[in-house]
Amino acid sequence: MGALKYFSLFIVVAFASLSATISASVYRRYHSPEMQSVTNAIHTMYNKGYIAMSAFTVGMQDHLSEWSERYDVTGFTIFAPINSAFIPDISGNVVIPSDEKLYLHCSPVRYNSLFALRFKTEIPTVSHKYNLIVTSGLLDYDISICNVKISSPPIYDDGYVIVYSIGQLFSFSSAKDIVAAYRNSSSYRVIHAEL
Repeated sequence: MGALKYFSLFIVVAFASLSATISASVYRRYHSPEMQSVTNAIHTMYNKGYIAMSAFTVGMQDHLSEWSERYDVTGFTIFAPINSAFIPDISGNVVIPSDEKLYLHCSPVRYNSLFALRFKTEIPTVSHKYNLIVTSGLLDYDISICNVKISSPPIYDDGYVIVYSIGQLFSFSSAKDIVAAYRNSSSYRVIHAEL
């Protein structure tokens, strides 16, 4: 009977210790300066009217946190589509595309100057399947990625997360087809994060 009492006490202490360890880990993950930066970007997107993208980014925080820890990411670039880029359903509510499609809108590399990127430069995304590609040339006044114009200056930049406004969603087909076409052309460059 005494052994069962000590065993029960051991289980309670072990569970409490494990629970405290997990709680501390979760707290550090979501309250790190990096994730606070993502939270600030979310608030800025929401306050500037990018409500659909800010809602998606809230849901993507776990994914970004994992990327940040796993690959030693030094920053993120978010391409925030305007609300009208999201298609409303019959009742007028905005329909959010699949996570995989929206992952095209976040790069695990912080690009503080998109104008420095050359034509055909490939931009990694947090999607494991697709990257983006710069489709504007050096002489173009506007920068475009996968034939989507990127607005400048950024709507948010704190040194870790930078957010650019875009007028429409990137799509799988455009990203896949454009990257494939440019990979087969003569002058092609890839700029990847150290992943």
